[in-house]
Amino acid sequence: MLTEGLAHALRNVDGCQITAHLLVPGSTFTGMTRRGRTAKPPGSWVPEQVVDMLVAGMAAGDFYIICPDNDVTRDVDNRRILWAAEDMIRGRPALSRWHPDYQDEFAAFLALEAPFRR
Repeated sequence: MLTEGLAHALRNVDGCQITAHLLVPGSTFTGMTRRGRTAKPPGSWVPEQVVDMLVAGMAAGDFYIICPDNDVTRDVDNRRILWAAEDMIRGRPALSRWHPDYQDEFAAFLALEAPFRR
């Protein structure tokens, strides 16, 4: 919310040459996330990939810069984001897609025709 508010405020300053962007790096293999592993998990990115995505997104003027997960398609990633937003408004627990009580509902949601395209 802070970054969204900052982006909104900067956007409304005449002649402002500063922008704010929200980076969602996803699974990134770093010294902080390796937890004793020496090999990068197949689905993870390396920091340089995240930086490249950030720079490209900023150059394109994107606010939300979301690094894809190497394990799923962009469509599935988008659906996960939509599902997570609905967790908040429907009162489901955080990351309900991993909760056994919502497993079938999430699978059905993934099977629906794509509600959006970028």
